Amino acid sequence: RQSENLRTLGGSATPAGPRARTHTSSTSELVVMGICSSTKKEGPRVVDWSSLNNSNVQFKQEYTGKQVDEITIIADAELVDAGAATAVASAPPSKEDGGKGQPAMAEAVPMATQAGGLSPEGVTPVIAEKPVVKLTVVIANEDGFKDLYNILTVPQPQFANIQELTLQPTEEYKDVLVRSVLDATTPGHENFGKTTAGGPGIFADVLKACGPEACKLRKLIMSDFHMAPDEAMKFSDGLGNLKELAELEMVNVHLTDDSAYPIAESLSMSNPKMKKVNFGENGLGGETKTKMGKLFETTHRGFILDAYG
Repeated sequence: RQSENLRTLGGSATPAGPRARTHTSSTSELVVMGICSSTKKEGPRVVDWSSLNNSNVQFKQEYTGKQVDEITIIADAELVDAGAATAVASAPPSKEDGGKGQPAMAEAVPMATQAGGLSPEGVTPVIAEKPVVKLTVVIANEDGFKDLYNILTVPQPQFANIQELTLQPTEEYKDVLVRSVLDATTPGHENFGKTTAGGPGIFADVLKACGPEACKLRKLIMSDFHMAPDEAMKFSDGLGNLKELAELEMVNVHLTDDSAYPIAESLSMSNPKMKKVNFGENGLGGETKTKMGKLFETTHRGFILDAYG
């Protein structure tokens, strides 16, 4: 099975037929000394995140190029470091359904290699180990968040690093979350204080335990996911793990003054590179907006807080 994965992801084995045994001793000596090679060395390869699609979660990626420093991206440079090892497929942990919903690995997409290059400003960049991507994830149900947990909290060396992550619910799942949160926050309702449908809270666990492909995320968009107050508190606790995070967008997620402020407070204390937060369409009060803005005044120069609607 492992050899099959290696063949899929660009690995190759030394031929073992009669022709391979007819090398002269002098050739063998040259091979040992590294002067020539008996096999053609293939470059590493990276596969598409959409190979993990299933009925619960769908991935769509867009390459943004190579990250060469904190602010510079070389566009359209879908490269892998020439010194990187060939990636070996490592599927997410099996699920309780016996893996029925687990997708098969897609055929690898070959990536070119490059020794170096110049950024638009003429500065010689340090080429990152892998390309970075904008990744959009459409989630259909709570199990989709569980799948996301299994995928993003373990190393996935065959996938590019995530630069920007956008989470979107399907219309059906969005409606389910809205009903659940409204019921749980309406005094007198039979489900008051109870969350009948969750998911965003699981993503908070993802943030606290994210793997190497996700932990350097710089932009996170998570809109239209209504979350209960306890889920929002978990979310604020997990954001501190994303030390590279510079932008956060949480539009229309049913944040309240009491649940939005702890998130802003966590960002101001634990995310030194934060530049912009968008809490729009959550109905936050003016006093809360002012208090949140003051959190960043002395620590984050040029910080922008959007909290319209």
